[in-house]
Amino acid sequence: MAMVKAAAKWLARLPVAGVAAEIYVGTLRHVEWLEGYQSAIATYRDPPRTLDELQNDVANPQPGYHIHHIVEQTPARRFRISRSDIDAAENLVRIPVLRHYEITGWYATRNEEFGGLSPRDYLRNRNWDERRRVGLGALIRFQVLQP
Repeated sequence: MAMVKAAAKWLARLPVAGVAAEIYVGTLRHVEWLEGYQSAIATYRDPPRTLDELQNDVANPQPGYHIHHIVEQTPARRFRISRSDIDAAENLVRIPVLRHYEITGWYATRNEEFGGLSPRDYLRNRNWDERRRVGLGALIRFQVLQP
């Protein structure tokens, strides 16, 4: 997976219609073991979008994307937030799969912004609004959501 992330990050730095990107993507199409990752690499280049766009796209699943809960679902369940709130349309967005992995890793990583706690630990006893604020911030931080 490290090679897939490295390829996606390199491509993200190139112009959208650049010759180098087209050659690289064309070459990747012929590397058999990467076949299942091509959509993940391609979607990593998506520009940040509006919250409405990300939420509306939930109804249109596509390869290379995951459905992401703005307020993390497992910690929210432990905090006794209802399943209907967790799975409500306003809490779901469709995001690039590799960005989803980055966000998930960030939630588990200690962060000075949260007093040295991981975001997940910081949010352990916080209310819905604070969980949503942090979740939207993560989407902005990882260039999924427009600021």
